This record gives sequence, C-alpha cells and structure tokens, in this order.
Amino acid sequence: MQLPRPYSLQSKFLIGLIMTSVVIGGLMFVGFSYHLRQVLENEVHDKATMVLSQVDSVQDYVRNTLRTRMYEVLPDSFVIEAMSSSYITRRIMAGMDGSPTSHLYRRVAINARNPKFEANPLEVRLVETFRKDPDLKLWEGYELIGGVKHFVMARPVVYWKSCLHCHGDKADAPVELVRLYGDRGFGHKPNSIGGVDFVGLPVTASVARIQDTIMTYLMVFGLAALLYFAATNYIFKRIVANNFRLLTTSFRRNFSDDKGIQLVREVEQGDEVGEMVAGIEKLSDYLYETRQQLQDYTTNLEAKVEERTRELAAQADARTSDVELFVQLLAGASRSASRQELWKATLPLIYSRFDLEKVAFVCTFSTNRHYTWPETDERPVIPDDWVDLLTHSVARIEASRAFIPVESFSGTAEGLLCLYHKPGHSFEAQDRIVLRAIGRQLCLGAENLMALDSIVRQNTNLQAIFEGITEPLLLANSSGSPIMVNEAARRLSTDLSDGASSDGNVIGLLCGGPSDTGDCDISKSLSLDKVISREVSLPGGRSFALSIYPVREADTEESERAVVYVHETTRQKRMLAQMTQSEKMATVGKLASGLAHEINNPLGVILCYAQLLKKGTPEGQAAEDLDVIIKHTRQAQSVLKNLLNFARPKVTSSLVVHLPSVVDTVAGVFRVQAEKQGATITVDAASGVPGISVDAQAVEQIVVNLVINALDAVPENGGEVKMRLWHDEAADEAVLEVCDNGPGIAEENCQYIFDPFFTTKDVNKGSGLGLAIVYGFMSDLGGSILADNRKEGGARFTLRFPAAGEERQ
Repeated sequence: MQLPRPYSLQSKFLIGLIMTSVVIGGLMFVGFSYHLRQVLENEVHDKATMVLSQVDSVQDYVRNTLRTRMYEVLPDSFVIEAMSSSYITRRIMAGMDGSPTSHLYRRVAINARNPKFEANPLEVRLVETFRKDPDLKLWEGYELIGGVKHFVMARPVVYWKSCLHCHGDKADAPVELVRLYGDRGFGHKPNSIGGVDFVGLPVTASVARIQDTIMTYLMVFGLAALLYFAATNYIFKRIVANNFRLLTTSFRRNFSDDKGIQLVREVEQGDEVGEMVAGIEKLSDYLYETRQQLQDYTTNLEAKVEERTRELAAQADARTSDVELFVQLLAGASRSASRQELWKATLPLIYSRFDLEKVAFVCTFSTNRHYTWPETDERPVIPDDWVDLLTHSVARIEASRAFIPVESFSGTAEGLLCLYHKPGHSFEAQDRIVLRAIGRQLCLGAENLMALDSIVRQNTNLQAIFEGITEPLLLANSSGSPIMVNEAARRLSTDLSDGASSDGNVIGLLCGGPSDTGDCDISKSLSLDKVISREVSLPGGRSFALSIYPVREADTEESERAVVYVHETTRQKRMLAQMTQSEKMATVGKLASGLAHEINNPLGVILCYAQLLKKGTPEGQAAEDLDVIIKHTRQAQSVLKNLLNFARPKVTSSLVVHLPSVVDTVAGVFRVQAEKQGATITVDAASGVPGISVDAQAVEQIVVNLVINALDAVPENGGEVKMRLWHDEAADEAVLEVCDNGPGIAEENCQYIFDPFFTTKDVNKGSGLGLAIVYGFMSDLGGSILADNRKEGGARFTLRFPAAGEERQ
C-alpha cells in the first residue's frame, strides 16, 4: 500500500482524525468512568437513604401507634418486644443482612443497654463527630469494614425528652427494663447524642465490575477506531485524493516548461485546497459579522432571563412564606382554647408575614369586640359600608390597607380582618387570594373551637348521665333469671311486690301473666340474636318499656345472656314525640362534631390551594376543572357549616341580651339580600320587652336561620318577612314571631320540619339543619318554638324566651 505524502491533504486529514479520535476517546473514557462512579454512588446513597427511611417508618409506627395501643391494653407493663422502637427496628432489619451484597444496619450506642450493640471504634468515632458538631444531621463516606470497602451513611441517635422514660433516670424506667438489663443504658440527658444509626453498603464488587466494563469499552472503542480509520482512508482516497491527483497530473502534463514545473513543485509542497483560501476568507468575514450580532442578542437575552429569574424567585419565596403562614395558623388554632387565644396566636403571624404597621379583627355583630396587634385599646376604624362587605363577601384591598371578611362561606361572616401597611408599602395583586384564604381559615378555626367546646360539654353530660342512671337494668340468662341487677331494679321489684321481694327480679313481676311467656321474650331475643323491644302494661295502669339486648360471648356463636333495660313510661308517653326529636338531634350533634374535626380543615386547605392554582392557570380545561373543585368544596363547606352550627355549645349565659336589638341587627344585615329579590323585612317591637339570659350569638343564629328560610320561601317580587316582639306578662316570656307570605307549611310536613336533615328545598339549596338548630337552641335555654300557617297565607314561627330574673334585669 502506497503511503500518502506527509504534507498532502490526505495525510493531514488522517493525522487530524487520529488525534481527534484519541481526544474523544479519552474524554468519553473519563466521562464514562465518572458517570459509572456517580451511578454507583447514587445507587448506594439511595439504598442507604431507603434503609433509614424504613427504620424511621418502623420507629414512628412503634412510637405513635403500637406503643400507645400497648399502654392502653397494658397500662402498667412494658413489653420490650412490642414497645421498644430500637428492639423492633433491629429485629426487622436483621433479616435483611444475609447476603454479601446486602446492606449492613446497626443501631448502636456508647454504654449500650445490650452489649451486642456497643459501638465499635468506627462507630465511636462517628458518635464523637456528631457530638462535636450538633448541627450535623447526617454523615456519609467510604470506610473499610472487614477488609471490604463500604459506603457508610450514619445519623445521630438523640435522646429526646420522650425517650428519657426508658433511658433517663433508672428509678423512673419500667421495671421490666431494669430487670432485663440492670444498670446499663440509663442516665442519659435530654437532647444528648448517645449513639448512631449506621448503614453500610459494600462497593468493592461494584467497583471491580465498573473497571471491567471500562476495559471492555476501551477494547471495543480501539477496534472500532481502527475499522473507522481504514474505511475513512479508503473513502477519502477514492472521493477526494484521487480527484485532486487527476487535477495535478493534468496540470503537470499541460505545463511542462520551467515555470510550470516550479509551480507544480510549489503545489506539491502544500495541500490541495490552497486555492480555496480566498473564498473562505470572504465567508469568514461574513460569519464574524453574524457572530457579533448573535453575541449582542445573547447578552440582552441573558439580562432578561436574569431579571425574570429574580422575579420568579421572589414570587416563590412569597408563596413559601404563605404556606408557612397557613401551617402556623393551623398550629395556633390547634393550641387555642378560646377565640381570644385564637386571635392572640394568629394576629402576630399575619403581622409578621406582611410586615404590617397594625392588624386587627373586629367582631361586627352585637358583641362589638376587637383584637389588635400590636395590642391597643383603640378600636380600628372600619369602612362605612362594612355591612355590604360582609353580606356580599367582598374583600376590599387598597394600596395601604385591606378589609377581609372572616367567613367560611358566603353570608356567614364572623367579622372583619383589618390590615394596615407601613408607609411606603402596598399590597400586591397575589395577596388578594392569600388574604381571602386567611379569612376563611381563621373562621374555620373559630368554628372548630366552638365545635370542640361542644364535644367537651356533651362528653361531660354523658358521663354524668351514666354515673347517675336511675333506670332498672338487669343482666339475665336464657331462662330469664337475673344475674346482675342495679339498685333501681331492686327498688322496682320491692315496689311491684309490695315489699315481698327486693332481689331485683322484675322480669317475673312484669311478665308473669297467664298470656305471657314469663321471660319477657328473652329466649326469643337470644334465639333470633337481635334486639327486641316491647311494652308491658300492668293491671294497676302502670306501663313499662322493655329493651332486650343479646350479649354474645367472644368465643361462642350464640348469645346466652341478655341485658334487659326497664323504663317506666306511665308518665312519659305524652312526651314521646319530644323525646324522639331530642334523640335525633343528639345523634346528629355528635356526627357534626366528628365531621367538623376531620373534614372542615382539609376542605379549607383544598379550597385555598385550588384558588392559588387557578390564579396561575390559563383559561382552558384545567381552569374549568379547578372551578369544579372549588364549587364542590364550597358546597361541602356549606353542609359542614350547618353541622357546626348544629353542634354549637349550650346557649346558657350569665349576660342579659336585649332581644329587639339583636333582631334589628340581623334584619339590617339581610335587608340588602331581601331588596335584591324584591322582598321587604320589617321589625315591630313593642315596648317593655324583657331581657333574656342567653348568648347573643346563639340568638343571632336562631334569627338568621328563620330569616333565611323565610327569604327562601317568599316569592321573587312582593315577598314580605315580618318580625314582631312583645312581652307575655302572664308567662313572663319574651315572644318573637317571624312570619312570611310564602306557600306555608304542608300539612304532611308539620311533624318533620324540626327533624335533622329534613328539607323541602331543592338539592344543594338546603341541608335540613336550620330548624333543627333553632329547636335545639330553644330547648337548651328552656324556651319553646311553635310552627303553623297563617290564615292569610304563609308560615309563622312563634318563639318564647324565658325572661331574665329581676336581679339580672
């Protein structure tokens, strides 16, 4: 094979190709080696992180679920196999250390309780590292363990205050631990570092595989480069060099004189493209000018990108602050036991987030209270049209101040949140959505406080009822013979037998007639395995209601005993309807409290984030989907709001409320809504209406529910809602009458209108809790409510409130 001349175009091309291939191969070798090492490091790092995450999951389950449940079942015992997070974690992770390529997990300590888990020198060094640098939360690196190179990830084991029950003072520790481990593992201080969670992953085998892979790559690359050089040289010779050689041969044949030969020699001293230099120089000038233009454009583009990046970073920081604010608001609301504590906990957070001069909450109903931060006795100035802001759910945000309705949904405002900026500062457009969400979140927090207070009160009442039960209660066997009876059952047996029997066996006394089975259907209840209720009437005119509850033993399929509850109904049959109503309301009240605690807060967060997403989403299918989410979230909040009102605390109060003033306030709030639908609201209050001992907000809620129902019932144009107040001196009661000119109450619905969830409105227009709430409030304060139809048409609700005593007046 003839070699090309060293200064020919073919030689230069081959030399350049070889040098380029060497450089590219070297760069690819370095990059490939670095990439494989990064893949290895990422893999072992992820595996170690996953192991620690699994350890965290096991420990969280033991601490928050298993240990709590064990203390409930065995309050005076400590079962290490079910209550020690370290013990359970080691046992679970021990099954994953079997193969040579598996991870190594150790949870060790200095002066460990179990000598098997005493820290070795490497682990002691890691403990000392964490002690010297308490801010260091994770250490990772490579160490030789048993002659094998391992990737090691370790984190400190900190003895928190909750850990000192088992690791602090020996005298306070469970006796089971002292008996098992003696004096080891005690005496730790709060927040001290005593050990490490240690995860090791062997990497020696993986490094060897990487080296083998790299060598294989080099061999394949070298072989491919040789084949490529041979093919390129052949193609270049056929396409380029041979053509240039034909031109040179033709030139030598045509120019045979001395000047021509000299010219041929000069050409042969260089490559074949010298004549293309002039054209390339012109092309180079053009490319240079184009490059300058591109550089200028790139410089301007970079400046614009940097500016936009700063704007986006500022917006991201603001949204992060908003999220932190909502988390802190939720935490403050959960720590608060009253509304006053709620506002004292949340107003400073809002003040700090927006860097305000002053922030205040003003209760706009009859209480007229206000809370300000920084604290001051001066009442904040609110707009003259604050009623419109509340009734229309409008947030007014000006340059330096903002007024936000505090409401969970439209028409249920608790008051106004007033924010005042420092001079020279102003609110941004994005702040409108955030402030509206803050208003809703604060209202939800206030409502949750009322619901939780209601739960506490109801729990106290139920406890008192069970402790002081006076009804006869028996536990009987399948033949009807009593096994256990309470004092009320013994008193009843004495009464029914005229003193002949005091053993509490009332079953034979109640069901011993010739036409009865003698066991009050206990055997029937047990055979059917269901509750049976029946009534028994005695010859003397007394009547009793019996409820038989089969009791199934845990290890049997059939019931052999039954609980018999006896209730005398002689004097209570006339009150059956009222008792049924009260039981329904109590049941729904418990349901409302549970729903408020579990659902209301997540709905508020969903609504907030859906609105934030909608703000940044362009028009289209995504925006329409967000509208659907917001719509249905608000519908769910509306139902929960009614449930919250139903579960409000008892309406007793040590304050005296002037009923006409409260009615006038509510009427003023709803007149705007009434005018929009062509209706009127009038209040006719007689003089001398006495005060009533009740919480003002409870009276407002009663009147608001009745007015809302009336406005829903009246026609679009020409509707009338009339409220009259007077003093019934004979009964010493303040009387409120609410009338409308709607279609009235259908006769078949009269007995159900105070039942929870009963409504005649269209779907999504009413939850059926308004009148049930009113009925519950009136029952709590000792009053009454009567519903009927007027002769001239329309419904009429008459409410009677007991007047406050003379001392309170």
